[in-house]
Amino acid sequence: MSKESSLKASYFDGFFASIMIGLIANYITPFGLLLGATSFHIGLLTSFPLIASSFVQLWSTELVKKVGSRLKLISATVFLQATALLLVPVVILLPERLQIPNYIFLITLGSLFTAVSTPAWASLMSDTVEKNNYGKYFAWRGKVLGTVVLVTNLLAGFFLFLLPDKFLAFVILLLVAGISRIFSGIYVGKMDDIPVAHPEKKDFTYIEFIRRLPQSNFVKFVLFVSLINFTTFIAGPFFAVYMLNDLKFDYSTYTLIISIAGLATLITLPFWGKLADRYGNVKIIKASALFVPILPVLWIFSKNPFYLLVINAFAGYLWAGFNLAAVNYIFDSASPELRTKCFAYFNFTNGIFICLGAFLGGFLALRLPGIVFGSKLLTIFCVSGLGRAIVNFFMLNSFHEVRKVDEITEEKMLYTILGASPELSLTDRIFRRK
Repeated sequence: MSKESSLKASYFDGFFASIMIGLIANYITPFGLLLGATSFHIGLLTSFPLIASSFVQLWSTELVKKVGSRLKLISATVFLQATALLLVPVVILLPERLQIPNYIFLITLGSLFTAVSTPAWASLMSDTVEKNNYGKYFAWRGKVLGTVVLVTNLLAGFFLFLLPDKFLAFVILLLVAGISRIFSGIYVGKMDDIPVAHPEKKDFTYIEFIRRLPQSNFVKFVLFVSLINFTTFIAGPFFAVYMLNDLKFDYSTYTLIISIAGLATLITLPFWGKLADRYGNVKIIKASALFVPILPVLWIFSKNPFYLLVINAFAGYLWAGFNLAAVNYIFDSASPELRTKCFAYFNFTNGIFICLGAFLGGFLALRLPGIVFGSKLLTIFCVSGLGRAIVNFFMLNSFHEVRKVDEITEEKMLYTILGASPELSLTDRIFRRK
């Protein structure tokens, strides 16, 4: 099979996977709240899937070796995740005291199946896509599939708003999501299963990986991203709780505010992809990270939905650049035979720190006094912003670019990100000016 045919199959896999994501990703917490989940339960709902997913990725490389194929492992886990999703609606038939624990269990199980194959999928895709087109291709893929996520997310939100029986609405969304994941598995199975070598002499354990922190550029990068996500997820699970419980927004308002971040991502991904290919991923990571600490703090200044739309759009724009550059940096840093393991170790470390952040956020939601305007959640948002700033102060300049790129000053990069640079402005990129 040609790479073009394999990429086409991968696109349709991504299309149906994006439908699944759009239908459930932003509604896992709202369904938990409908079942009666507390802020502590929401913390568990975020952290348990992450910690399970993180640990299982440590064995991803070994599973690929035992199965003998990256593609077979990916296909099997996709169908297992679909099964877990299709079982979620059953929780509403259980006694009330068992609903939340079983809901958390099934969401965790689905996440675990996805996580098993994530490093293998990333490795397979990196071998399928030409290396010098990573930024362009993944920006295009992210834009197209992100549109699918955005549209289905909006449809799901308005479906929830219009259907009086909320339990029935969530059941329908979960069933459609599970069926979409089945179609995703059918198409992923049509990809070309490119063989990969597993040289024993280059193999290394996770402990050996961590021990290389003082001298390894890649390990420092992994620690930086993981710490940023640790501080981010102190607040991350609770924006939905804040909007639905504290501000009493309906599902349509909640959906619009959540979706605007995805829209900002779609519009700006081509800009980020071109910028990363030209100036390198590290410049993008560092410049976008400088703005990240202010994002949660902006939530304290107004409860107005239009204001929250604007700041969430800004957040979507910044995180689009940060996340795209972070993934591309792993592609650039790891050799093909070690890419599955490097992705696994990155995802494990990142997942553990995210889990710890969500745990800490859940603990603070119970114990922290409402220092900021009498609100515990707003106080948590400020703690998250402070933590992000501390990580930047100590870690932002700890790693460097690994490929040859055009030079640009940090000041000019910041101006470019803000759309103020005449050389490569955001507005020029969006509106296709030459």
